Amino acid sequence: MEIRKLSDEELDKSIELSEYAFQYKVKKEDLQKRYEMLRKHEIWGEFEDGDLISKLHILSLEINIEDHIFSMGGIAGVATWPEHRRKGSVTRLLNRALLSMKNKGQTISLLHPFNVNFYRRFGWELTASVNKYTIEKSDLTRYQDVPGSVCRLKNEEGNSTLNTIYEAWFKKYNHLLVRSDYWWNNHVFTDGYNRIVYKDENGEPKGYLCCKAADKLLDVQEFVYVTENARRALWNFICQHDSMVEKVKIVAPAGDQLPYLLDNPRIHQEHYPYFMARIVDVEAFLRKYPFKKVGVPLSITVTDEKADWNNGTYTISEDGISKEPSEESIHMDVQTLTALLLGTQKTAFLYECGKLMGDYSAIQRLENIITKKPAAFIDFF
Repeated sequence: MEIRKLSDEELDKSIELSEYAFQYKVKKEDLQKRYEMLRKHEIWGEFEDGDLISKLHILSLEINIEDHIFSMGGIAGVATWPEHRRKGSVTRLLNRALLSMKNKGQTISLLHPFNVNFYRRFGWELTASVNKYTIEKSDLTRYQDVPGSVCRLKNEEGNSTLNTIYEAWFKKYNHLLVRSDYWWNNHVFTDGYNRIVYKDENGEPKGYLCCKAADKLLDVQEFVYVTENARRALWNFICQHDSMVEKVKIVAPAGDQLPYLLDNPRIHQEHYPYFMARIVDVEAFLRKYPFKKVGVPLSITVTDEKADWNNGTYTISEDGISKEPSEESIHMDVQTLTALLLGTQKTAFLYECGKLMGDYSAIQRLENIITKKPAAFIDFF
């Protein structure tokens, strides 16, 4: 067995395995674009007698936490030929990926799991969910006209306008992806999705939709707004499809309040656990994390079964982070630490269910120095 990175000459092997594992076919005319995308990935494979038997991709990306940007390794394309499954190949690749991300300074990693519990065993934890709504056209009730205008951006206009809105919107959340122009063009607006923008009465962009109408369905993958007028104007645009579609589907971050604002809140709703994260390098992550005023030093003890460099006690003080033993400490595993510091779960809940252990007054102090913003993620890789 050999584990190594795939070369450019081996990209066809990666594509062939992905096609089989994820049951799709790359069209011949799309191959060059696929090669271009894969060259941006770090692809690790396990080989047996020179044959690729399993692989995973690491994407070099960034996310925001309290308006601080963190280097992130996105895990994608994890696949094994069926005859080689359940032999530990993916375990070995994930262990190698953790070390690679640590060496590159990617202090946190995200992935979309095929099975949540499987990746929990490797230190990832569920951190971002989405709400999925299905709305009948009979429930598309317009607001009175809203000041400003809604327009359709043309492809040649670029994505700077949209990114301005997106970055203003993501100040409300942790965990969102920092998007490049390449990401907008190749991972957001694909397969016929339209770029719909609302501008207020002063011509300032304040909201956008990523949507596509087909087969009597309006599919809204992103409904992003930074003002109430923007929300209303974009909702009115959605309602204008009532003669074209039978249903509207909308994906929104967990905690979204759209149903409450409808005349009929009893629409079909699904709360879908979506993305997972794990801190790759605890010490480096804590050193960059935007703790609020600490006051009395606080110690946390972290256990990590898959990345032993994370095991230990870390003391948080006004002077920064130190790694040293402590008898009085809050104890948790790396999954719990990840969910806590991203704003996914509160300390009181984690204490009640036994995920956080230690003196409760110290746990309350920890609550006071970490983020209060919720986590969200709306991209896919």
